[in-house]
Amino acid sequence: MSTDLVKTYILNRSSDDVKLSLIIGGIEQTGTSLITLGETLILKDHSGDLHQQVIGQNNNLHQKVLNIITIVTDTSPNHNDTDLYVLLEGGFVTKGYKMQEKVQPGTSAVYTAEITFYQF
Repeated sequence: MSTDLVKTYILNRSSDDVKLSLIIGGIEQTGTSLITLGETLILKDHSGDLHQQVIGQNNNLHQKVLNIITIVTDTSPNHNDTDLYVLLEGGFVTKGYKMQEKVQPGTSAVYTAEITFYQF
C-alpha cells in the first residue's frame, strides 16, 4: 500500500461539523501529526491517535484542502508494520482510508494525505 493519499470528500448542504480521526498503527507504534486546512494550522506536533477533531462545517469547506502529515515510528519490539487510518465524518458519507508500510526496525514512515472538500 501507499503512504500518500489524494482524495475528494463530498460535503452535504448542512451546517453540521466535519470531523477527522486518525488512528496510528500497528500495535505499539507511535506517531506525530501536522494538520492544516489551506493556510490555517489545525494541529501541530499532535502525538498519537486523534478522535473526531472538528475541521469545519459542511457549508464553509467547499473547495478547501485538508493536508495531513503523520510520521509513524517503529517502537514495537514485535513487528515493523506501520499504518495510518484516516476517517472523515459528517459530510455526505463517512469515509475511511488505510495506508500502511513496513519499515526497518526503529525507523519511521511518513504518511501524507491531501483531501479536497467538494459540495454539489
